Amino acid sequence: MNPAPYIVVTGAHGFVGNHILEKLLMSDLATLRSPVPDQGVEVGKPAGSQVRFSQQAASASQVFDLWAVDLPESAARATAHRFAQSSRVRIVFHKELIDALRAAPQPPLAIIHNGACSSTVERDPAVFAELNVGSSQALWKYCSENGVPFIYASSAAVYGDGLKGFSDLPENCAQYRSLNLYGQSKLDFDLWALEQQQTPPYWFGLRYFNVYGAFESHKGGQASMVFHGYQQATRTGVIRLFKSNTADYSDGNQVRDFVYVKDIVRVTLHLLALALCGEKPVLPPHTRNGCFVNVGTGTTRSWNDLAESVFDALSLPRRIEYIVIPQNISGQYQNYTCADLTVLRQLGYRRAFTPLQEGVREYVQRYLMRGL
Repeated sequence: MNPAPYIVVTGAHGFVGNHILEKLLMSDLATLRSPVPDQGVEVGKPAGSQVRFSQQAASASQVFDLWAVDLPESAARATAHRFAQSSRVRIVFHKELIDALRAAPQPPLAIIHNGACSSTVERDPAVFAELNVGSSQALWKYCSENGVPFIYASSAAVYGDGLKGFSDLPENCAQYRSLNLYGQSKLDFDLWALEQQQTPPYWFGLRYFNVYGAFESHKGGQASMVFHGYQQATRTGVIRLFKSNTADYSDGNQVRDFVYVKDIVRVTLHLLALALCGEKPVLPPHTRNGCFVNVGTGTTRSWNDLAESVFDALSLPRRIEYIVIPQNISGQYQNYTCADLTVLRQLGYRRAFTPLQEGVREYVQRYLMRGL
């Protein structure tokens, strides 16, 4: 009997990776290979803290397995326990991945690489060199040698202060200057990818903007302001936001492109379908088998808007206080971000993104208020 095909998801016990793993477990090969994303509205109750999955595919021929890859210390997280009952999931630790891939009877259908250090306050360059650059290079080389599509998480942090815009076209990549080591590590790998003559058959570097959504509590201080705002509002009745550090914006009116995690998953599966459907996607000029893709809403909302959305979801009075930006992040603070979605739309993704109020309401009422 031939082994089942499989897809590798790194960072599977992390925030975005866990959502991708869940969606893949609820898909079959026919769905994955369809380049037209579902245009409907998802309904139904959210998955709980532990989910029991069986064979979800319609027939045995459409079944595929998943490798959930992460650091050993992530095994204690609730996100690692959610899929403990699935016989389709194989747990692989980060440092064992390349050896496990080379020992496998066949390469995976694709690798979706979300594993990284995402801390914007980490000060050790060696952490980023290993987890963000070195591991990404190793997977790129494996995918190039074995003909495996490669989708990886870059970041909008590569754009730095935003004064040079937010274009994901490759010819603009070298002009950006990140504001912290995290963003620089993502930019370093993006630039390295552009230099490679040997590439995966398809590759996409997804530049996430400000992502929020369920199952991010393990991120601590790096979790979204929706998560922290919920904790503050329910405990004290007040949400604290940073004062402005520039005359260009009043307090709380600095703006970001806030994107719901479910939209990140939808974009990822759309790009995966392009890679698996057998039809060559139309890529931007000056690219070799892949490109960078901004993943945001293409619109801006203020931190005040976000805080007000949390209060409204809780049916609480709006009370906002402003505090000084901590010194350790004041020099790397982005006052404005907004995704240029030209490339994403050219790649055929037509679905509208979740409005901020709707995403916050679902996250707060269906997840945070239920202790998820």
